[in-house]
Amino acid sequence: MKLHYLFLLCILPFFETTLHAQIQGTWHSNFQVAGNSLLMDLQIEGVGRDGSVIVSIPDQPQLKPQTMETYALFSDSLWFNWSTFGITYAAKLQGDSLVGNMAQSGLTWKAVFYKEVQTMKEVQAKLQDPKAPFPYLEKEIEISTAKKIKISGSFILPELEKSSAFPLVVMVSGSGAQDRDCQILGHKPFWVLADHLGRNGIASYRYDDRGVGKSGGKFESTTQVDFANDLVAIIRYFNKTYPKAKIYIYGHSEGGMTALRAAVQTKKIAGIIEAASVGTSGKEVLIEQQYLIPEAMGYSKEECAWNQRLYQKGAEIALNSTNTTFNKAYKAWLTQVWDSIPTKLLDGASQEELLTQMTVFFDQEWARQFLAFESKTYLAQLNLPFLVINGSKDVQVPALSNQEGFKKAMSPVSLEKSTFYVLEGANHLFQQCNACNLAEYASLEQTLDPTVMDWVTAWILAQP
Repeated sequence: MKLHYLFLLCILPFFETTLHAQIQGTWHSNFQVAGNSLLMDLQIEGVGRDGSVIVSIPDQPQLKPQTMETYALFSDSLWFNWSTFGITYAAKLQGDSLVGNMAQSGLTWKAVFYKEVQTMKEVQAKLQDPKAPFPYLEKEIEISTAKKIKISGSFILPELEKSSAFPLVVMVSGSGAQDRDCQILGHKPFWVLADHLGRNGIASYRYDDRGVGKSGGKFESTTQVDFANDLVAIIRYFNKTYPKAKIYIYGHSEGGMTALRAAVQTKKIAGIIEAASVGTSGKEVLIEQQYLIPEAMGYSKEECAWNQRLYQKGAEIALNSTNTTFNKAYKAWLTQVWDSIPTKLLDGASQEELLTQMTVFFDQEWARQFLAFESKTYLAQLNLPFLVINGSKDVQVPALSNQEGFKKAMSPVSLEKSTFYVLEGANHLFQQCNACNLAEYASLEQTLDPTVMDWVTAWILAQP
């Protein structure tokens, strides 16, 4: 027995070193999710807290490699949270591959990494993706913000409008790092909408968020105020370049909040389209959605209520704490209630993992600005026409409470000029849905319900 024990002591260091060598180095993956193909590389060094995980996207060189701040790294497995994009990945070594599951926005898919460099797979276009011939001009326009950050986007100008007064729609995307097409799960709704507007004589500008696509800056450090300032710079550019143009803002989800923040800073906006956006407050929407999202996924009432409670407490602490005190305060509360949280809701997560998840989400300036945002603060200052559209099955920004919020908070002048629509059977992306949960976004072939495009076009053309 003693000999066997000594033998084990001898081989264990060699075995661990071999595993270390296997997981260290550069790994490459090419996966398809929801009709979208993506290359991703991992650079892994060391193990434990002395190690590091760096993620890069080879086909997007403008997105610099990101060192993961939240990760767990072992000799035969790893886990990380890429907070910029809300992506998590957990994997184990299996032979000469890293095999695991990646998740984002309620969607989970298998992602395998290899030591060999991977090539991009062909992605099948969506049915509504625009097709040539295009009866309009489209060109790249780069705009400098007040902080000298370059915002890059696509400007569509119908031929008939080149030298006359014309309507121009600036499209503002919602939460998360979005490119100019607002590409999500294989769909490109802003491109589809821009094409429709262009074919109906309406100009548009859609742009990459800071740090995304061809735009400069760093997305992960950008706040709601920064997004609004970028939009103001864009409005001023087009007002100076095309002084006869009537500029409208199409803000989807958080983009509608950005539109309101920008609108009180300039008088050059002719109207605002609030698409699935917030008519109440950031905090109210977050708390409401954190019940509805798990409910749509089949969780029980108790589980939904607990999920809502976790976020409600996080919001309360975030609004009354600083970057140095949130983690401690939330940990103290979480410890008190931990044994009462339904097991299914935790899905195997430890208390430390849940604490990390909540800290990553809440303990940042963007989150605090989002939670403190109240639409009424801005609506009361504006006398603009609004087009407010919501989907009846939206579990992220519920239709009824937010439509009512807009109506109650608008100035009398705005209310008289405004139009309100609820699209029956539509989700947050304005797709006609079945289960109407987040995981279904990817499986639906429709990118954007044509009714929404018709409403937006007709409303703009009807403005005096």
